[in-house]
Amino acid sequence: MNHCPVYTRIGGHAYGTVYPGPIGKIISPHLMGMENTKELVTASSLCGACGEVCPVRIPIPEMLLRLRYEAKHEPKPGHQPIDGQGVGKKTVETMAMKSFAFAATHPSLYHSGTAVATALRGMMPKQLGAWTQCRTAPKPAAKTLHALMKERNKGGQK
Repeated sequence: MNHCPVYTRIGGHAYGTVYPGPIGKIISPHLMGMENTKELVTASSLCGACGEVCPVRIPIPEMLLRLRYEAKHEPKPGHQPIDGQGVGKKTVETMAMKSFAFAATHPSLYHSGTAVATALRGMMPKQLGAWTQCRTAPKPAAKTLHALMKERNKGGQK
């Protein structure tokens, strides 16, 4: 638990279950159903630290990826589903991810999008639902990474 950057930041009370930390993100959906724990499987940066330090080599990041998939997709025929499998599927989220995937594979579109986000960063709302009740809303950077690297390389540095 102490190696998980998400757990060390939010603590165990945010989990809503007696099993905290990375292993709780795996056990709880199986015990309590996906309807009650669908947020847990996405509360991970998937950095892999939990898997690296696990003394019994439980592949926690891989299991979290599978649970994330199962939260968004209906069970396949012939497979034993987790209670509530597919409960996290949202059409808007699916469309947003497909749009991002399209933009990310077209560099000119991606760079245009990041330039617009940077230019409009001051218009970012201060409240983003329940997340910002106890946290500061994220804000796009003043300069894109692409612009920063271009500036850095102007001076002949590489």
